[in-house]
Amino acid sequence: MKRLLFLSLPLGLWACDGGGRRDKDDVVDSALVDETCESPAPGPRLLRRLTHDEYDRSVTDLLGQTSSRGQGFAADDVVGGLMNNAGALDVSSLLADQLRAAAEAAAGEADLTLLVPCDPAELGNTACATLFIEDFGLRAFRRPLTQDDLNRYLSLWESVAREDGFDAGARWVITAMLQSPHFLYRMELGAKGDDGLYHLTGWERATALSYLFWGTTPDAELLDAAASGALDTDEGLRKQADRLAADPRAETVIAAFFEDWLDLDRLAIVSRDTTEYPELTATVREAMAGETRRLVNDLAASGATISDLLLARHSFMTDSLAAYYGVSPGAGEADAEGFRKVTLDGEKYGGLLSQGAVLTTWALSASSSPVHRGLLVREHLLCQDLPPPPSNLNTSPPPVDPTLSTRERYATHATEPVCQSCHRLIDPIGFGFEAYDGVGRWRSMDGEHPVDATGWIEGSQESDGEFDGLMELSALLATSPDVQRCYSRVWFSYAAGLYEEDSLTCDADAVAEAFAPGGMPLTGPQAALLSSQHLAVRAGEATTELDTPALGERLALEELPEDTGDWGEASSTEGNVDFEVVINSDWTAGYCADLYVTNNSDLRVTWEVRTRLSGTPYTVWSSQYSEEADGTDVFIGESWNNTLDPGGSTQAGFCANR
Repeated sequence: MKRLLFLSLPLGLWACDGGGRRDKDDVVDSALVDETCESPAPGPRLLRRLTHDEYDRSVTDLLGQTSSRGQGFAADDVVGGLMNNAGALDVSSLLADQLRAAAEAAAGEADLTLLVPCDPAELGNTACATLFIEDFGLRAFRRPLTQDDLNRYLSLWESVAREDGFDAGARWVITAMLQSPHFLYRMELGAKGDDGLYHLTGWERATALSYLFWGTTPDAELLDAAASGALDTDEGLRKQADRLAADPRAETVIAAFFEDWLDLDRLAIVSRDTTEYPELTATVREAMAGETRRLVNDLAASGATISDLLLARHSFMTDSLAAYYGVSPGAGEADAEGFRKVTLDGEKYGGLLSQGAVLTTWALSASSSPVHRGLLVREHLLCQDLPPPPSNLNTSPPPVDPTLSTRERYATHATEPVCQSCHRLIDPIGFGFEAYDGVGRWRSMDGEHPVDATGWIEGSQESDGEFDGLMELSALLATSPDVQRCYSRVWFSYAAGLYEEDSLTCDADAVAEAFAPGGMPLTGPQAALLSSQHLAVRAGEATTELDTPALGERLALEELPEDTGDWGEASSTEGNVDFEVVINSDWTAGYCADLYVTNNSDLRVTWEVRTRLSGTPYTVWSSQYSEEADGTDVFIGESWNNTLDPGGSTQAGFCANR
């Protein structure tokens, strides 16, 4: 079976090229990869730095003290819409200094009576220090210390304790271990087997399980299972997974996934016009976030499906949040933070997409936004990434005009050639949200204008259809195979820290297709990872450097393929044209690049770029692409940017498979 390497628009709607549809034959060869899922190759050996949230939870569990220092660390790059891509989790010089300061502060506050498993006065200082280092090291490194490890940390303890005493030495050991790559990185390297593959050890599987279900370091029972060999069997692995999944701590990872997937972590900071929306206080934002977390966790714990989440007829609100929405408050007992279960009518409110957290995050400062909300569905629920708009295009929203409804103000997108090819895929979906203002409140009027929330989905694989309002849009998405596949793929990417890894994509699609559309449990992909080969074996080369990572280095299992493209030349019949290709995103299987074209002549010219690319483009924007018989890759401008004035320039771009 062939598969799309990227989750992309179906053939015929491949690129938003400013000139309408591209012919199916133009893209079929570059869009599809001749690769089967019959026996996909194992994923790579991997070193995954803890995310800032994982760091905080791990320090909290190690030291028995709440840690939030990771929230102030230098921000990590986003890859594929997620914050935990292994390739992007570097340790910069700034982050290294922040980790040092955090380790010193955490060690200084640590309660040694809870961490040192012996009494130095009874056992002797050195003997007790040895037990402490072995015990704390096992928990911090998520594996037993080697003799070299023990000798190194015991030497550190002795050098400090000689002058400043037992406790000071212990604190410096903690400080050092919290800065060690063996704490900061999750090792997924494996041991080489007779088959030439690297089989994850019990310790590595314990770590993978714990971060998959709890987002933190393994507890004592999980480490004991690794030590006994129980995790080397499917039965033992499943037993521990069931235990972790049943623990309330599993709710943390489920909620964190949804916040990452839908960008809801931006809710607390998205800008809103306080004159237009004075009611949107920090307290309301916090309550919105709490509402979404509770609904997701409630449904996940009950085995509910993605369809149930999109069509839910209950939620969890504080009384003040219910008043904000204009719905009746819950009648049951409130939890510790004042949330009650609220029954919804399914007309104004009901399901994930009608929640204030989603609607507020995906809107503009002083209004709703069909574009933002349409992109939410197109890119995050259908996994159909659109290219960025041309760099020389004014992308400001239409100016506010009280004589026009929001829908009417965005009508120009459907008529301007540069805009229409993309916006016909976005705006009609976003119009379905128009019964909600920019801060999540239902409305029947948009200013002086009755709300028109009719819309449609086109250009999807299996989700096309018309709807009237968000409830009908949610119902359409609830039974969409596209949404189910997208949800599964993003979960697998999130759990593995890899974007579009071949074997994971195959596994994720298989999971999604095993259920009727909309029928996959919210925790289905998470549970399915247990039987994925990604939790058992890896492929790669053995190198000393990989097995002993150094702090401050970018840790990658293999270098990206060398770019051997002979970039060729730009030409025109009228004058001198130069171009430059700038790769802005690079990964093992492909890359994306910007194409800058400049007219260096004194004449107005029509440009053309003839080049030899590394790999085959599968999406192109702000230009038209073709490949000649000899393999030459040719780019020409669109109608709106194919001619350049003297000294003028334009920007296009493409993504290519290697």
